[in-house]
Amino acid sequence: MRYIKGSDSRQMRMGIWSIEEEVAENSPARFIEVFVDSLDMESLEIMRIKPAQTGRPPYAPQDLIKLYLYGYLNGIRSSRKLERECGRNIELFYLLNRLCPDHNTIADFRKENRKALKKVFLVFVRACKDMKLMDAGTLCLDGTTVRAVNGKKKAVSAEIARKKLEYAKAQLEAVERYLKTLDENDLHEKRLDKPMALDLDKDHLPDPEKLKERIAFHEQCLKELAESDKGALLFTDPEAAMMPAKDGGIKACYNVQTAVDTSSHTIVDFDVTNNSSDRGTLNQTAEKCKQEIGLYSVKVIADKGYESLADIEECLLHGTAADVGFILDREERVISMEYEAAEITDDEKQSTKPEDIQRCLHAGVLPDCLSGGNIRIEVQELSTVSCFVRHEDGTVTCPMGRQLFKQKDTKYGTEYSSKEACRTCPNRCTDSKAAKHVNIGRHSTYVPVRMYGSSRFPLQQIPVNGISSKNLNNFEKMGRAEKRVMIFIRRDIPKQKQRQQTSEHPFGTIKHYDGAGYFLCKGKEKVTAEFALSCLGYDIRRAITICGGAKSLIQRFKGISLPKLPKMAEI
Repeated sequence: MRYIKGSDSRQMRMGIWSIEEEVAENSPARFIEVFVDSLDMESLEIMRIKPAQTGRPPYAPQDLIKLYLYGYLNGIRSSRKLERECGRNIELFYLLNRLCPDHNTIADFRKENRKALKKVFLVFVRACKDMKLMDAGTLCLDGTTVRAVNGKKKAVSAEIARKKLEYAKAQLEAVERYLKTLDENDLHEKRLDKPMALDLDKDHLPDPEKLKERIAFHEQCLKELAESDKGALLFTDPEAAMMPAKDGGIKACYNVQTAVDTSSHTIVDFDVTNNSSDRGTLNQTAEKCKQEIGLYSVKVIADKGYESLADIEECLLHGTAADVGFILDREERVISMEYEAAEITDDEKQSTKPEDIQRCLHAGVLPDCLSGGNIRIEVQELSTVSCFVRHEDGTVTCPMGRQLFKQKDTKYGTEYSSKEACRTCPNRCTDSKAAKHVNIGRHSTYVPVRMYGSSRFPLQQIPVNGISSKNLNNFEKMGRAEKRVMIFIRRDIPKQKQRQQTSEHPFGTIKHYDGAGYFLCKGKEKVTAEFALSCLGYDIRRAITICGGAKSLIQRFKGISLPKLPKMAEI
């Protein structure tokens, strides 16, 4: 193949020593060379791996990957700085055989191979798994905001657009009135303060046509914001979003979700999103991680920012044991599921297929992939009759003795409920997953209900002299499922402390030590390629530390066969 070729660095001399002799045995550059040379450029779908028959030959993609890996490993991300290092850095002399590509070539390679660079990261992660440097059995999930290439002046929200629209209309009105009258005295008498307040100078009035264009622009912005679910429009990088930044204020950022292995503190996978909140992304991130790394089931630990009962339930149904920090719950998180009678075999219980896991859970059996932690399951049947009671002081308590609160007055009585009481209740009194709403008549003191669950929990007894309106309650009138499946997830404070010690370290290292607290590229795909290089640099550093040096890591790496990844369309 026709590539630009440099002189062999092993034959060049610097005085009486060769360049190879100048590079230390445990230099990360030596591992970078071994790792990149082992990559299959065709399977990674690298652009321009087959040079054209005519024209100037390109640089070998291996050389540019080596350059980027070395740069991100050493906190050098700018293409101009990498170009400068090529002409003075001995380790880059060794890696690139004294080649010195210009900054445009360097930047274009990252742009054109933005999807392939993520695959290079995944190849190394799977190699670490094969080298037994991590087990990826328990992952800590966390998110951080990284600033995008978009300043505040190049973004507009509905509130700001509305204010600017009103301001531009007021300016246009003042200018048109002045131009229509062409009478300075009239302007001085009636609108002396207005032009000053609108930053208008009668000697340098803005062009009315430009003001009309500005008005049309802000009206278009308001229309787009009304039609979309976006909180703001960004003009430099439209794929980013305005969100609270870690260093304070609301800025244009991306929310990067990472999964970090608890045993090795290695970044196993990541996902770049423009969601301002972590809520509702737990199952999505876990499934993406399992798919890209080749895992069938996994245990994840996340902070309370991921709190979503529906999302946690989805994780369980897909074989992910999720331990999420508690916001309002006290000691246990309770999830209610429909019961489906089934005979569960040992093979189904040991299976990691989503359909088998879901079959087990709906039958009230905890699959092996979810066992061994703080999750328990039980099947509760319709059993004891209890009641909601309105006491003499006006307070209302549920069958478990927890207080309910007034929601509204109805035609025949008053409706009460409490989301917190239902969310943490170990005994269900309804088939619905939503909070129970009970209507107590004006002259009633209690409403009977048949409970799910065992009698080990104390329940309220029906008052001896209580009054219940049979016309207002549906006791024994509505058909209800005879059994419900209840899943209990116990609070585990040590796991949350472990998460904090595990997932925060990579963010601090990448953003502060490596100087990657902001992105250089625009667009989600290019930003993903940037962060893939940052994560790969971090993981190589971790692998060298675990192995006790680059030389030992090279020996381990040569002892495995490089894992293959699916096509990009499958990732």
